Amino acid sequence: MSHLPHVLKLGLDALFPNFCISCQNHIQADQALCQYCLDDLNLFDLTRHPNLLHRPDICDAFPDSNFDHLIACAWYQAPFKLWLKQLKFNDQQYFRVALQQVVEKQLQLARQVNTNWPDLFIVLPLHNQRFLARGFNQVSQTWLPVLKNQQCTVSTALYKQKATKAQSQLSKAKRVKNLQNAFVCHQDLTGKTVAIIDDVMTSGATINAATEAIKNAGAKQVWAMLTCLTGLGNLHYD
Repeated sequence: MSHLPHVLKLGLDALFPNFCISCQNHIQADQALCQYCLDDLNLFDLTRHPNLLHRPDICDAFPDSNFDHLIACAWYQAPFKLWLKQLKFNDQQYFRVALQQVVEKQLQLARQVNTNWPDLFIVLPLHNQRFLARGFNQVSQTWLPVLKNQQCTVSTALYKQKATKAQSQLSKAKRVKNLQNAFVCHQDLTGKTVAIIDDVMTSGATINAATEAIKNAGAKQVWAMLTCLTGLGNLHYD
């Protein structure tokens, strides 16, 4: 009987085959990318730069970072740009699975190359109005199963109390002003290392605002963990 789930899974795979969204080869039902296409993606080399803030081009792109450590999967470019937009704006769930495979790979590597690791992980929250309008938080959908699989402690201590304007059409200065006092932390984080998780970072203003709230709650270090990085000179996502 113990083999029944495996046999059933093989049967379902045969009846309802799943295909890689990149090369169309047959893959397992719980995947969206085959191993070859996953390995072929242009991801950040975390072995060389465990903290991406120490990589010169990224340091130049985000010179005013309040957070202490940065981990990300890739630049906001093809195919990640399409996957993120389709998930966020069209709720296309097979792109979520592909992004989860990417996040899982990078998070496993990050854990290997960083001697320290955050005590808590906080998915950047949406304001209630934004959440009700959209109906879901695509960052939570993507990251929480991976964090759970890697036995990371997730907290909901951060709350977005201000309904901010969409960041995409704002200058860097206006982004910072837009996010003043946007977040509040409801938990004592004294001495903790806390990771903030979001999908795309463009100017760093949102992560900086969240970092301020978390450090005000006593955190000794804040890490930013992103699916993708972009810059103010590129097409925006928010």
